[in-house]
Amino acid sequence: MVGEALNICEGGYGTHGYAGLLFSQLLNWLIQAQCNLGSPHMYPKDQMPLQEYDFIIVGAGSAGSVVASRLSEISQWNILLVEAGGNPTATSDIPATAMFYDRDILDWQYFTEPEPGICEGYKEKLCYWPRGKGLGGSSLINFLIYIRGNKNDFDNWEKLGNEGWNYENVLHYFKKSENIRVPQLLDSIYHGKEGYLGIEDMHDPEFVNVSSLIIAAAKEMGLPVSHDLNGEKQLGFSEVPGFVCGGTRCNTAKAFLSPIKDRTNLHVMKNSQVTKLLIDDNKHVYGLEIKTNEQIYSVKTKKEIILSAGAINSPQILMLSGIGPKEHLEELNIKVVKNLKVGQNLKDHFLFLGTVIGFDPFNGMHPKPPLDVLNDVYKYLSTRSGTLSKTRTTMVVGFVDTTGNNKDWPDIEFLNLYFPANDTAVLTEFLHRLYFGSEYTNTLIETNKNYDMLLFLPSLLRPKSIGKILLKNTDPLTHPKIYTGYMKDHDDVKTMLKGIKFIKNYVKTDSMKSRNAFLLNIEYESCKNYEYGSDDYWICAMKQVGSTTYHPTSSCKMGPPTDQFAVVDSRLRVYGVNRLRVADASIMPKIVSANTNAASIMIGEKASDLIKEDWNSDNTIKDEL
Repeated sequence: MVGEALNICEGGYGTHGYAGLLFSQLLNWLIQAQCNLGSPHMYPKDQMPLQEYDFIIVGAGSAGSVVASRLSEISQWNILLVEAGGNPTATSDIPATAMFYDRDILDWQYFTEPEPGICEGYKEKLCYWPRGKGLGGSSLINFLIYIRGNKNDFDNWEKLGNEGWNYENVLHYFKKSENIRVPQLLDSIYHGKEGYLGIEDMHDPEFVNVSSLIIAAAKEMGLPVSHDLNGEKQLGFSEVPGFVCGGTRCNTAKAFLSPIKDRTNLHVMKNSQVTKLLIDDNKHVYGLEIKTNEQIYSVKTKKEIILSAGAINSPQILMLSGIGPKEHLEELNIKVVKNLKVGQNLKDHFLFLGTVIGFDPFNGMHPKPPLDVLNDVYKYLSTRSGTLSKTRTTMVVGFVDTTGNNKDWPDIEFLNLYFPANDTAVLTEFLHRLYFGSEYTNTLIETNKNYDMLLFLPSLLRPKSIGKILLKNTDPLTHPKIYTGYMKDHDDVKTMLKGIKFIKNYVKTDSMKSRNAFLLNIEYESCKNYEYGSDDYWICAMKQVGSTTYHPTSSCKMGPPTDQFAVVDSRLRVYGVNRLRVADASIMPKIVSANTNAASIMIGEKASDLIKEDWNSDNTIKDEL
């Protein structure tokens, strides 16, 4: 006999019999499908620390999760992974929410320090620098773009004195991580199939019109199109795959920690912040202090500590522990353990958000009806597919060489965000989250009421300008000072102007003309004395709405002993301090010419092998500094 379905409606109304049972099962199934998003059960449990471990890794982000996973492969090694945040949220699992992530939970919410001529069009004239906080780090909040960098980047790293970091060597580690699931790339010599990291096709049929428009205009500009940007050639425009597994965000904790979450030799401390390293008089690191639940724990290491806390937090921890610029540490009465240029080589891809293209709407003037949105939700919950498993058209990426040398080493990357006509609710929320001022915000919202709008954004790939990280005080819970250094070197300004010139010509292509495209004139009060479209106008506009591409790197630079800015050697060991390494984006000697998440994962892979190589079976370390 078929039982009655669960009655969830008011007034005693309910469905009964076999049909009622089916409806209840469907409802329960959808609820369970939602609960499976960001489920805490897929991640390692939170544990209090033992007194001592073989290795302690600080930070469970794009590199740290990899290091913890790979080192725990050695069963006789006990590993502690310390993370300042908690588990990923359900929202972070949905690719389409990339621009609307849970900022209050998953983000450190850093803001830059005031600098003349930068971030002037933002609220309080400060740029917002999102940095991920939680298992997975910044792979929880980025736009899922899987691009590794140019082969010349890595060959140049080795030329700078970093043995073993050439392209041929690092390609092995990119492929080691990767589980490529893009049909046309399955047989590519540039991709791997056996790794933990899910990489999937991110083509979104719902936005095929605008994707095709972007590609067609690039082809008219004489650029290669629709090729593998991680393959033989980088130059050109193409859709790129994303960090996705089964239609959900493949953050690095999901990729590298979930499969091994039950290993008994790996302990994970969540919502726990490292306050300082413990260093003896012989400059041996023997442990660290961790604050969790208002308690301070001192945990020792038998072998090493690996800092993978990222380009902001790794230098902060080093400086709080006495490793950093001597004069700066002495100003704060911090005992100097080792005088190194920690935090002094900060690099980021400067992103200009002032190039906005408007054009005739593809789908009329009406936003998507609520019922269609609910259908999208149902499709995603039931099959993990559809438009919620994509990220609009940010997956169409372009690489351009503005030097005229026709080399496959582009200096500008073009990213994009698409807002259909009258998509003002979504646009308003996006602009609010980035803390834009009213001039920029109001102009874009008014334009979007009548036109489809494409934020066609040039990002400076090889900046010459240098920023820095400094401590505000000796409190480890206080955010450090971030000085971007954006546009200090005039060569960066000239390169960005060339990128803008490319966009001006791009809008004039027949493909763009067919949609009556135009470059939006944003009237900034500070730029009113400059003719719109002139170099002076664009330079002024860059000062208003130039900011980060979410790619800070190089603040603990890898380099030879002769490099005055080097903090770590080519094996990622901190100079002059024993039993301490850094393994994250901060070690990049030069920032890669692409989004930085894939390269950070590669660094974690290579660091793991370096550590395994350096430690013998008798637990002694070779080549100790």
